[in-house]
Amino acid sequence: MASSKHNERIVITVTGSDHPGIVAALANLLATANANIEDISQTVVSGVFTMIMIVNIGSANLEELKKGLESIGAAQGVLVTAQHENIFRYMHRI
Repeated sequence: MASSKHNERIVITVTGSDHPGIVAALANLLATANANIEDISQTVVSGVFTMIMIVNIGSANLEELKKGLESIGAAQGVLVTAQHENIFRYMHRI
């Protein structure tokens, strides 16, 4: 029987100045963690990059993944936040 941990989803948001390599760097870390990007949306408005991803992290450790994402964000000069989907939805309910 598969554990529910294998269907853990997180919401990743990214904002900052647009430049090549942001998506690639984040996607590489997620692939290395065997996480699956289930949905992604990105846009650039007046040079400001914004992206939101819904990611199934499977059995990856959320805290370690968050640290890695934040580290990549710092290296890329963008703000990256990651939250468990349930927390994100609770905080953004109407």
